[in-house]
This record gives sequence, C-alpha cells and structure tokens, in this order.
Amino acid sequence: MPQCPHYMTDIHEEARVCPSCGAKKGVLGAGFTGRVLKARAGIVTAIGLLPLLVGLGFLVTGDVIGFMLLAGLAAIPFAIAAGIFVASEGREKWYR
Repeated sequence: MPQCPHYMTDIHEEARVCPSCGAKKGVLGAGFTGRVLKARAGIVTAIGLLPLLVGLGFLVTGDVIGFMLLAGLAAIPFAIAAGIFVASEGREKWYR
C-alpha cells in the first residue's frame, strides 16, 4: 500500500487526496491530472483551428498572404497544446 510522502500514512492506491494532510495528487500541480490536462489541450487546439479555418477561406479566394499570416498565427495555440499534451504524460506527484 502506498504512503503519503508528507505524513507517511498509508493511503489507497487510487486515492487522489491524502486523508491525513490533504495533499493532492497531480501531474503539474495539485489536482491537475493527465485527463484534465488532455482536455485543456483539446480546448487550446480548437482555439487554434479558428484562425486556420479563416486562413483556408483566404486561400480558397486566392489570398495566399492572408493564409500564411493566419496559419502562422494558428501555430501558436498548436504549439501550446502540444506542450500541454506532452506534460500530461508525466508522472503524478503529491502536492500540498
């Protein structure tokens, strides 16, 4: 049975919160599970799709410069989402 790293009390394997000290399990901080971070990465990706779709509209009308500008703008949220997704695969730790 695992132990709390702060109080050394026995806790259940699937517990998210230590009953003794209130420490929370997470990937990047207290309460940030891999599932929550993957959902947030999906939201950021959806935000990045908006300028990309508008840019595709520019490309269809023949405005290549508008497409390049908005595709470059869409790369920023995609890079942020990739970083969040990679971070979500990290090992969970206990935070107070």
